[in-house]
Amino acid sequence: MGSAQTGRRNKAVVIGGGIAGLLTARVLSEHYGKVVVLDRDVAPAAGVRRRGVPQSFHLHQMLPRGELILEQLFPGFLDDVLRLGAFPLTDAVLNWTNRYGKMLMPGPEQGAFYSRGLVEQVIRRRVESIANVHFDYARTVVDLCATDDRARITGVRSRHSSRPESGTTMSADLVVDASGRSSKLPQWLSVLGYATPPDEVVTSGIGYSTRYYRVPDAKKNALALLVIENDYTAGIPAGGVLKRIEGDVWSVCLSGIGGLYPPTDAAGFDLGLTQLISPAIAEALRDAEPLTTPRGFRIPICVRRHYEQMEQWPAGLLVLGDALSTVDPIYGQGMTVAAIQAENIATCLREQDGPDFERDALRRLQRASYPAWWLSALEDLRWPGVEHTGGRPFRHVGLLHKYFDLAVERMTRQFTGPGAVPDPTFLSYFAMTGLLVAPGVVVNGTMLDALLDGASTEAAQAIREEIRAHGEPISTVLADAVPAGG
Repeated sequence: MGSAQTGRRNKAVVIGGGIAGLLTARVLSEHYGKVVVLDRDVAPAAGVRRRGVPQSFHLHQMLPRGELILEQLFPGFLDDVLRLGAFPLTDAVLNWTNRYGKMLMPGPEQGAFYSRGLVEQVIRRRVESIANVHFDYARTVVDLCATDDRARITGVRSRHSSRPESGTTMSADLVVDASGRSSKLPQWLSVLGYATPPDEVVTSGIGYSTRYYRVPDAKKNALALLVIENDYTAGIPAGGVLKRIEGDVWSVCLSGIGGLYPPTDAAGFDLGLTQLISPAIAEALRDAEPLTTPRGFRIPICVRRHYEQMEQWPAGLLVLGDALSTVDPIYGQGMTVAAIQAENIATCLREQDGPDFERDALRRLQRASYPAWWLSALEDLRWPGVEHTGGRPFRHVGLLHKYFDLAVERMTRQFTGPGAVPDPTFLSYFAMTGLLVAPGVVVNGTMLDALLDGASTEAAQAIREEIRAHGEPISTVLADAVPAGG
């Protein structure tokens, strides 16, 4: 019987106390009598980055879809981050430069910019206040416990960092692996005799370099965000972001792809900022005080694990977050994907109550998170050396690249020139990348007609030539190219 069945919701164990684990604990708390979060890190102090999250130094932001979910799970979430110093976006101007021009966009009516540490601190405080959620820090899970026939997971074995020689067994009706990209779940399943499918992999070769700066007094209320995209047409893989966070600080990030990693020394970092397609970030930093040295972070591959395809899956076990799939962090999707998956677990717990609960939930998690994987992988595939292996092959990649080129061009034109009035038709691209709408809302024959209407640019000509190369109606081709799920 599945763990969602009546009588089996006494206790749940969540492996990992990061964003995915915290959100999972929040949704499980409504369905289980007790929820225990096992985290290998020590209990974090406010403002202290956790050792187990080395990427926390770098840029993070919940996308619009993620912030909506957080407000549903934690009413008043935005007020909380603002009280702790997050930068309000009400009167901010957002500056976004790509190969088609510069967009100056007003900030949303409500919203905030913050660091990974701050958003996690707010979520952790909320989850810690839930009476039936308990945290056990400095504890590493080393194995899963199972019934004799290995058909059901019954708990975990773990050890404390200060007493590694002594193990502890904790029983549970449900175990959720939210331990991130270092997940040991493939090994644990193998020990139990389960064969896992081959991973789906994108060899992106992603690299970051991040440095913090004190915001000059003259610019404290003027500059919230500068985004400078890379340009595959010119062979420029470097992109840059300057983002205002709490504490009068700018977080500045250089990124690279295809194994072309940005420099991590101060002189190289400064030089790299001048080699972007726009000098805007370098110019903004001329009178800014560096607070840190540059720090690098590299992700050679992005991995999507297809547990939902296994012929057998043990009851009492789920997995989500980076332990299930790691999307390219350049596009800022990771925390939002975790929120979407937690939201879907909550839906499954409310709606499903049967023997195949876990397998159904895994399939649902994959479908819900696939658009983010598809969008980021598709964009990465523009670059030499990036390959996609395993999983279902992407369809019509060249056509989609040209389609999105035209969509970005038309969107960019909405924000250039005096008195420009943005057309909501073209702004749907933002909604898609913010994971608010499915790709099919943006990629379809009707939208293509709107994108091409009156357009005589190089991007428009490129997709017209692509259309002529296909022997069937382009609406049919686009429907075949857009994912319906994972």
